[in-house]
Amino acid sequence: MLDIIVSWSGGKDSAYALHELRRSAEYRVVGLLSTISEASGRLPIHEITEDLLDAQASSLNLPMYKIEMPESVSNKEYEKIMGEQFKAFKLEGIHQIAYADLLLEDIKAYREILLNKHQMVGYYPLWKMSTAHVAEQFIDDGFKAIVTTIDSSVLPSELVGHEFNYEFIHKLPAKVDPCGENGEFHTFVYDGPIFQYPLSIKKGEQFLTHDGKFAHTDIFLG
Repeated sequence: MLDIIVSWSGGKDSAYALHELRRSAEYRVVGLLSTISEASGRLPIHEITEDLLDAQASSLNLPMYKIEMPESVSNKEYEKIMGEQFKAFKLEGIHQIAYADLLLEDIKAYREILLNKHQMVGYYPLWKMSTAHVAEQFIDDGFKAIVTTIDSSVLPSELVGHEFNYEFIHKLPAKVDPCGENGEFHTFVYDGPIFQYPLSIKKGEQFLTHDGKFAHTDIFLG
């Protein structure tokens, strides 16, 4: 089996990619990889705090590799920092990274260029799957997630904090991808078949970022 790291956002697509990998006879997942903003101590855009990511990793029984990124990091800086982490993985005999991308060709192409530069290999367990199928299968398989971020330019901000369930999907306008693949929304997973135990969470206050473009709900362990 090949050792592989999962690029981890804490959200439903990452969780479902891990679910697929754990059912594979080809790969052995040996860790999760997340980026954290130095300024906020949160995962950018998702706005999930480090302790929540650590709690997920504990329930998943996997080590969490966290990379701190400067605020407003340039592509050049990002690539240098990621390259250092890839170098560390290779010293551990790990050459594979899994990403939960579904359909965005430009993002996948960017990842491939960066990985190839550092002699790493990308794997995309959800690539070209129907996003409607992934969203529905995620729910049907027993995962539980909360919507932490809404792009208020395409969705009403009051949907932030909603459970990611069929009710939420049915409220989405036709132009919005059911997995939020275009960044329309983001989620935090707190239970499911890959977890050893559910995380006890509670919602805090709502807040805005990026000049009000994104609406978020704070999540706490409780």
